[in-house]
Amino acid sequence: MRRAARGGRRAVPGAVRRLLGPGARGYREAGAEILAQQPGVRHVVTALGSGGTMAGLVAALGAERVLGVDVGALPDPATVAAAFATELTGREVTAGQLRVRGEQVGTAYGVLHEPVLAAITTVARTEGVVLDPVYTGRAAAGLVAAVRDGAIRPGERTVLLHTGGLPGLFGHAEAADRLGRMLLTRP
Repeated sequence: MRRAARGGRRAVPGAVRRLLGPGARGYREAGAEILAQQPGVRHVVTALGSGGTMAGLVAALGAERVLGVDVGALPDPATVAAAFATELTGREVTAGQLRVRGEQVGTAYGVLHEPVLAAITTVARTEGVVLDPVYTGRAAAGLVAAVRDGAIRPGERTVLLHTGGLPGLFGHAEAADRLGRMLLTRP
């Protein structure tokens, strides 16, 4: 870590690398699979928590195609994701090169944010897919915001990466209750 710091690069601490490295490499493979199945993909939207998922996708797809939606798990997730992406690609990736949206954190990590609830409800009603309120729900809310502000335009091939997390919905009583009530109400 000191050697990398002397060279002006940010290093990923060894314990973090050992924990998240295999996952980041797995998402590099997932990114390659997305590209093989959807060669014209313009945007892949994912939750940005510890940085490993986004780093793997960036390694496979390039920073310009990946939109990370910060979930509030780390104070500076883009720096961590960039360090992972640098390790995976063998070339420097900086936090400034990454596309990151931060407005879906809300008041704090794990606290239900109204746009997230709206996105979860919309996806459940229109696609029949249930999202968790901390990770993929925030990614979906970030996708909605990106379409609204023009960062993603209609007609551009876009993938919302659902990374799981459904058990998180059941551990989040407020979200489960509010989502249940909203789904029982006609739009």
